[in-house]
Amino acid sequence: MGMITEREVGRFYAEDGMGNRYTVVRWQAMVVFQPLSGPVRRISGKVRYSLVTGEKLDDRADGSLVIVNDHTVLHRVE
Repeated sequence: MGMITEREVGRFYAEDGMGNRYTVVRWQAMVVFQPLSGPVRRISGKVRYSLVTGEKLDDRADGSLVIVNDHTVLHRVE
């Protein structure tokens, strides 16, 4: 049986429509398991986003993110 862990895989800046800047953290689930023979394996799983403050974000089909608590739309800043 595998164990699911989560790790930070990146950070980037995003802005809302008012010009406020946020730091977004990209998290990826990892399934860690030990087969009967061989080394421990890690398989990448689902990706999720949050702010550095811990607030959850939803990703949208157009590539933007939405703060779950107040529905603020964020766009990635290059």
